Amino acid sequence: MSWPNRITIARLLMVPVFVIVLLNAREHWGYRYGALALALALAVADAVDGILARRTGTVSRIGSILDPLADYFLAMSAMVTLSLPGVLSDNPDVHLPYWVSVTVVSRAVLMLGGSAVIYFVCGLFQGLPSVTGKAATVMQFVTVVVTIASPDLVAYLGRPAEVFLYSIWGVTVALAVISFLGYVRTGSKLLSASGHAE
Repeated sequence: MSWPNRITIARLLMVPVFVIVLLNAREHWGYRYGALALALALAVADAVDGILARRTGTVSRIGSILDPLADYFLAMSAMVTLSLPGVLSDNPDVHLPYWVSVTVVSRAVLMLGGSAVIYFVCGLFQGLPSVTGKAATVMQFVTVVVTIASPDLVAYLGRPAEVFLYSIWGVTVALAVISFLGYVRTGSKLLSASGHAE
């Protein structure tokens, strides 16, 4: 097994650890910033495995499947957990807005479902990277990081921090929707080329 694929598998295995630490964030600031450190480490690992695969010529089919799965797994787990009232703070109002988590999680579920359809119909199952898709992934990481830090950001900066947070969340949702529509178009073309779409 190549090193990029090992890193990707390690990313998948670390997601449950990240969630467990995050669920204890309210108990002590150490847990919250431990979760923040894990999120940053997973983001760096995501970049490293892709760069390493390209530079060593070890880009593989299994890697092109596992890499987006790791991204989706982290995104869905983090968004759902961060949306739970009382996870980050004793104040139940401090959490990721549902309109952000529902959008990101729905996108991930639909993307996985769409990939399964394309596989069974066309015999293809691989990641279909796009600029907007990569940007959406980056912004999801940013959303996770700033949301974890949001109790302190709001406590020290007040209203400007709230404006900043909503700006980040808004951009994340916009990119999630735009990239999803792009993937729908790409998937439709694949189905049409295979003679399975009108």
